[in-house]
Amino acid sequence: MKRNLLLFILPVIAASVFFSSCRKTTTPPEDAGFLHGAYIVNEGTYNHNNGSISYIDPDSSYIINNIFQGVNGRPLGDIVQSFTPAGDKGLIVVNHSAKVEVVDLKTFVSLGTITGCDYPRYALYLGHDKAYLTNGAFAGKVYVLDLQNLKITDSIAVGNGPETMVRDADFVYVANSGGWSVDSTVSVIDVTKNEVVRTIPTGDNPIAMTFDHNGHIWVLCKGKVVYDQNWNIVSETDSRLEMISLPSQTVEKSFVIGQKGDYFSPVRLTADNTGEVIYFVEHDGIYAMNAGAMEIPGTPLVPGNFYGLGADPLNGLIYALDAGDFTGRGLLKRYRPDGSLMDTVSVGIAPNGIVFN
Repeated sequence: MKRNLLLFILPVIAASVFFSSCRKTTTPPEDAGFLHGAYIVNEGTYNHNNGSISYIDPDSSYIINNIFQGVNGRPLGDIVQSFTPAGDKGLIVVNHSAKVEVVDLKTFVSLGTITGCDYPRYALYLGHDKAYLTNGAFAGKVYVLDLQNLKITDSIAVGNGPETMVRDADFVYVANSGGWSVDSTVSVIDVTKNEVVRTIPTGDNPIAMTFDHNGHIWVLCKGKVVYDQNWNIVSETDSRLEMISLPSQTVEKSFVIGQKGDYFSPVRLTADNTGEVIYFVEHDGIYAMNAGAMEIPGTPLVPGNFYGLGADPLNGLIYALDAGDFTGRGLLKRYRPDGSLMDTVSVGIAPNGIVFN
């Protein structure tokens, strides 16, 4: 398998960039292919068909950029929004191209494309070749995907602009971000019925979620902004970080974060490898908050301007993404849990997220 894997990786290796502090190698992981590692989602430039996925091997720490095009010989599409491992498959959601590219996760060879979604955002794998896909800039839907036959089989009406999803047992929680409108809810879907069974009121425009070590869901609400015809801010509500307690499915904690005028800044949220620390991105950097704390930290752990955020579930390293000017290659910066920089590497254009598998 190692020799066969090299045949399709070699065209991509020429464009690879390596972490300066890590062991350099051009040898792919034995037998595993791309099954396990970290995947960087690079949006690309709007209307330029240059979105991509970068791959980092967890053992050698080598990085390969633009793996889909290197393997399949064609561009991935326009605005790559998200990536989701789904068993032995990978789901690449391409927003402006209105499709989901399905790949063999081991080889990254294309298995086909799911269409019929006009504004796809994020996928969530449920097992047994079933997945959910959020879709919608205004009134939103969650599509039910059949990954065996690569098609949409059903839809579930949720709030405006559904974005990220998380699952707890038989329930999937959907952050209704408002999209091009406004919303202040999280929809709760019973996966055994494919229907909404509860709607949880939250702060304005919830957009990202993560679990803590107690199994509670933390929700980042970016707030609502109203503009006049010249794009001046007329009114604005607070951005909030809130905690939904399970199994009661109610908001038990709510903190004001950020400041007026920083709209779209607090849109990334994750937890460390222990679930005890919640990380979120604000206009001035990455903040770290203990899940049991009673107030928001006054200063960021990592100062800077970041577009994406993740935390390695194995070693707790913080992965921060700098999109630069959104036209050239962005940067991945890895930080230790104390906030000190470990290394930096170039990735694709406009990197927005990291997924670990």
